[in-house]
Amino acid sequence: MEIREGLPEHRVPEAARDGARDPNIRLEGLVEEPRTLQPSDLAALTRVDLAGPFDCEEGWQVEHLTWRGVRLSDVVALAGPRPEAFWIRVTSGEYAVLIALTEADSALLAEELNGEPLSLEHGGPWRLIVPGGTCFTSVKWVDRLELTAEPGEESGEAIARARLRNRR
Repeated sequence: MEIREGLPEHRVPEAARDGARDPNIRLEGLVEEPRTLQPSDLAALTRVDLAGPFDCEEGWQVEHLTWRGVRLSDVVALAGPRPEAFWIRVTSGEYAVLIALTEADSALLAEELNGEPLSLEHGGPWRLIVPGGTCFTSVKWVDRLELTAEPGEESGEAIARARLRNRR
């Protein structure tokens, strides 16, 4: 396994650049109050740190990363999840992964990396970090959280694997 000094920087999609100019996250689906969250809505939430290595299926690892942000469960609570909601679809454009609502306490919407604001190249303004999750669950440029009763479609793994095939 190759160890790199820092996280690789991937091409930033134009939609992510546009979204960073006026950052917000749509919170919708099975919630009492669908909302469009601004940075000021997240400012009052408790910040937590997640520290540890970051592993990728490509065979590399970055040691000693500290992510800081807000718990996914705290963000979802702002809209009042309905009792029939069991899943959170976390998206960035067409890229989507699923997180069980019961696992949202351990997932983080990161805003900082190693004490610095999360750069656009590394997924800012918000990047999903799931401890123990696969690399593709680390959604960069999060723009929407949708609560659902059923798991539904998840495109993240297929998109990530297609990127790998195209680079070879």
